[in-house]
Amino acid sequence: MSGLRSLDGQLDWNDVRYFLAVARRRTLARAAAALGVDQTTVGRRIASLEARLGVSLFTRSAGVFQPSRAGRGVLEAAERMEEAALELRSRAAGEETAGPAVVRVATTESLAEAFVVPAVQVLRTSKPGIQVTITTGWAQVDLRKGEADLAVRLVRPTDPRLACRKLADFRLQLYASREYLSGRPTPTTLAGESLIAYEDAVPPGTRHPFARLSMEGGVLALLSNSHHVLVAAAAAGAGIVQLPSFVGDAHPDLVRVFPEVEEPYSVWQVLPQANRRIASVRAVSEAIAAVFRQRRAGGVREPARVRRQGR
Repeated sequence: MSGLRSLDGQLDWNDVRYFLAVARRRTLARAAAALGVDQTTVGRRIASLEARLGVSLFTRSAGVFQPSRAGRGVLEAAERMEEAALELRSRAAGEETAGPAVVRVATTESLAEAFVVPAVQVLRTSKPGIQVTITTGWAQVDLRKGEADLAVRLVRPTDPRLACRKLADFRLQLYASREYLSGRPTPTTLAGESLIAYEDAVPPGTRHPFARLSMEGGVLALLSNSHHVLVAAAAAGAGIVQLPSFVGDAHPDLVRVFPEVEEPYSVWQVLPQANRRIASVRAVSEAIAAVFRQRRAGGVREPARVRRQGR
């Protein structure tokens, strides 16, 4: 970054925000949508920052913005500024305020339904001023960049700037409907079977969709990133699906196949260290953890293994 011009005044944090939006989203249109402004404003802010620094921060090709060599150096510094800004916000919000608070929780559909929503319902009585926004999906949000206030996820973070605690240990198992299994030999492999899977989990994804059983000879009948679609398809007899056991065992139309096969996993609550000082985030965090504790204590016990009926 030796080509950067010396600054004779204060750097405008808003210019840096615009730079980060373009660097992450690669086009003015997507950056503008994320910032809630028009493209012209974004372009003007980027030009202003480049003129102030005396370097081109991006290479442009067909409307796509890629950080230049100087831009990559500025990006590292800009992300540190962003973290400092989030820390400032966290400290300022550290005490309870009289007005309503919004806490954003990122998790998966199944965890949201089974744990986060019940926690929110409890909070409606004890902390009526807190509004919770739940975002579901497999893609991990970046908590350090303020994309959510806390997350309930399947991966333990390694970044020391993120606080985490284990909420539970669960397992993934395979299920099919009685209709699908009726009149068929008991499956011993997935060969010849119709398979239902999370689209992002099919190899070479990060999590094998069938408890690491070989898919050779099986037919991918349906792919979806919707938890509800997968459960509905399996219940309708479309094939074999991998589900968290607390979901599959609770469904009246599903039974286990390959009951000896399972993939254990853990659930973690994760939030930026600074957010631990925000009273509303702490309240939501504790409410979610309490629901998980109730399950572990037997209040909503995970069903024991069951045998397939009618086999």
